[in-house]
Parts: sequence; C-alpha cells; structure tokens
Amino acid sequence: MKRKRLLNVLIVLALVFIWGNSLVSGELSGKISDDILFFMNAAAEKLGFGQDTFTYMMDGDGDGVAEQPTSHIIRKAAHVTEYAVFAALVFLRLESRGKKRFFTAWGLAALTGAIDETVQIFSHRGSQVKDVVIDTCGALLGLSAAALILWIRKKREKS
Repeated sequence: MKRKRLLNVLIVLALVFIWGNSLVSGELSGKISDDILFFMNAAAEKLGFGQDTFTYMMDGDGDGVAEQPTSHIIRKAAHVTEYAVFAALVFLRLESRGKKRFFTAWGLAALTGAIDETVQIFSHRGSQVKDVVIDTCGALLGLSAAALILWIRKKREKS
C-alpha cells in the first residue's frame, strides 16, 4: 500500500512539473533552457573541455526559435526525459500485467502530452503535434526501461 501511495504522489508531482512548465511564458521557458545550457558549458569547462562545448548557437532573446538549435535541443530532451519518467511511474503503478499494462501507460502518457500542448495555448505559446510525438517517444523510452528492469529482476528472482 505504501508503494502505491508513493507512486501516486510521484505521478501527481510529475504532472505538476510537466503542466507547470507549460504554463510559463515562452520567454521564461527560453531563459530556463539557456540557463541549463550555461550550466552544461560551465560543467564541461571544469572537466577540461572547451567553455562552449555545448554551444553552437544561443537563444539569447528567449523566444525558442528553431534557428537557435542548442536551446531547442535542450527543450526537446526535456520533453523526452519528463515523459520517460512519467510513463515509467504510471507503468509501475498500474496493476494490470503484460501488454495491457504497457499500452495503457503509453496511452496515458500520449494523452498527457496532448493535454500538455493544449495547456501551452493558455501561456500564449504554440501548440505542436510534433511535441506530442516527442513526448510519446520519450514515454516509450521510459516504458521500455521500466519493463526491462522488471524483466531482469524477475529473471534473477527465478534463478
């Protein structure tokens, strides 16, 4: 019972994080991406790499346009990561087994992505089908990782 409660809380927190980020303005979202890029470059420099290791174009004005691909890539990587985590949590929480469990979690993640893009309309940001596809691919990645870990764990328990 504790496990279910913990997973419920983590799923709610993931939704708050996902949809909360969709409610911020485009300018703030761009600034957050740029701040992450600056952090990555600072870390790379401390590790002995060049100071602009991850930079080939900056999103200085925070508008997140495609001509500034490094910030764009960071935002898309964030989509993949947050949906991988969300889908894995949902997968772990579901009580069904096998393919039904997998596809239910994947469908819920896809629905969450569609809602996410709708929420962005209220923050005056563009809603893109491409982002739902990216979210769904991230969910597939997280589900595959969770299913693989559970499969390996089950194999070890049998041996």
